[in-house]
Amino acid sequence: MELLAKLAAVVDAPPGTPEGQIATIFFDPRCPYCHAAFTALHGRIAARWVPVVVLGDPEGGNRMAAGILSATDRVAALKAAFETKGGNPGEVSPETAAKLAENKEAFASIFAASPALRPGVPTMFVPRPDGRLAIMVGYEAGDDAKLRAVLAGS
Repeated sequence: MELLAKLAAVVDAPPGTPEGQIATIFFDPRCPYCHAAFTALHGRIAARWVPVVVLGDPEGGNRMAAGILSATDRVAALKAAFETKGGNPGEVSPETAAKLAENKEAFASIFAASPALRPGVPTMFVPRPDGRLAIMVGYEAGDDAKLRAVLAGS
């Protein structure tokens, strides 16, 4: 979780939320499943949304992710990107490009270390009360209840 907490992300959690209660979610801003996950989870669970551009058109995806990461209010920018399916694309500065590359490298490393998992977005790392992590790849209606159950230790 410490490595995940260092990645460039949008923290959508009340201030003071303990690290052990924050899910980390890798997402591509153009992914419809990521949109569905955000709609179901925003305001209901504490999450760290980590942009990773893995779908086609990396240039367009990087501009969308840069717009989110460079915004003054990252949560509002993330919400706008999901609601408008585009948000406010930004300039991909060398610093932002490096952050997005680091996110993508971490994402790839996770799946390289776990060959049983098939890469996909969203990928959610959900901390259990006992300190272990549950990993959920993809999103379908109703998965928000499963995620909340894991966070609660059910």
